[in-house]
Amino acid sequence: MIARFSAFFVIMMGLLGMMPAFAHAAECQYDVGPLPVFTGTVSRITGDGVLFTDGRTVVMPESLLPFVRLDKEVKLHGLLSLDGHKIWMLALYDKEQLICPSALDVRKGAYPGSPAYDVIEHKSGESP
Repeated sequence: MIARFSAFFVIMMGLLGMMPAFAHAAECQYDVGPLPVFTGTVSRITGDGVLFTDGRTVVMPESLLPFVRLDKEVKLHGLLSLDGHKIWMLALYDKEQLICPSALDVRKGAYPGSPAYDVIEHKSGESP
């Protein structure tokens, strides 16, 4: 719900001229070249990202969502899960230009509610 509201907010601000819709995309600050490149056609937009027609799920940062379209091919750099069904997108190509998520989308470590947060061992007496 929050992700949908945030995406809606960014799009509406862009339409109203208060902020360009592409303002949250950024040039890459890291070398994503060594990461594998994946290509697929978008069949559905999900809460986490998109679903390819071949069944793979792509988890993507919210700021990159405006660059994908239904029934269009997407080329991206990312990591493939061990079971081969999920891709974690780290950058994508828009007309052969490499685009990375904005600093607002990049998480600075585990945050409450994330899977990584649940496995952090806290010292006794400390609240998480």
